[in-house]
Amino acid sequence: MAAAERRTRQEQRERNRLGLLEAAEKVFAERGVQGASIDEIAAEAGLTKGAVYSNFDGKEDLLLAVMRHRLGQEAQSQADRLLHSGRDAGELVAEFGAYWAEGAREGRHDRFARMTVEFILHAIRHPAVREELAALVFPGGGGGRHPLAPEGSGLGELSYEQADAILKALDIGMNLLTVLAPERCPPDLFPLALRLLATSDPGAASGGVPGSGGAHPGGAQR
Repeated sequence: MAAAERRTRQEQRERNRLGLLEAAEKVFAERGVQGASIDEIAAEAGLTKGAVYSNFDGKEDLLLAVMRHRLGQEAQSQADRLLHSGRDAGELVAEFGAYWAEGAREGRHDRFARMTVEFILHAIRHPAVREELAALVFPGGGGGRHPLAPEGSGLGELSYEQADAILKALDIGMNLLTVLAPERCPPDLFPLALRLLATSDPGAASGGVPGSGGAHPGGAQR
């Protein structure tokens, strides 16, 4: 087989794989893990069921592949570059909060947020999958202070792993709530929450959010 033909086949295989990942994310988000079928994912991608199994071992392997793809794609890479730029943590808090809110307003988080909660619920019931998903979400290797944990802040007093877990919980929770009820949980609440976590003076970070009347979250009715 000529080298050019091998390249063409490899390129087609990569296109098919990418198409299946995008189709799977859409179907999983809309139908749930249990409701989605391999046949439906293949049809959404315009491919055969055999094409799915030539690229993935089954539904769970496909789920994990979608997560790896989304966590490693360009938007996530941009966030990673921002967080690991070595810049002042206070500046990063402001920039990352704005970056997250912009993505939420543009709807870039919606489908992945739906699929993530479906996959988390599925993984909780299947220990082997849970271990693999946890390894993706918490890859480890962090040390020292988290990039979003300014010195002297509450987050700054925690280990990297503890701060990372809190920030990821905020990220996942806010993603879901902005999809569920954007009028109650607007995207601009995320940078506000991030500032509250990353400052040693909570009152200085509570500038309010659009539609909130400038009220501090602590002033909610009991």
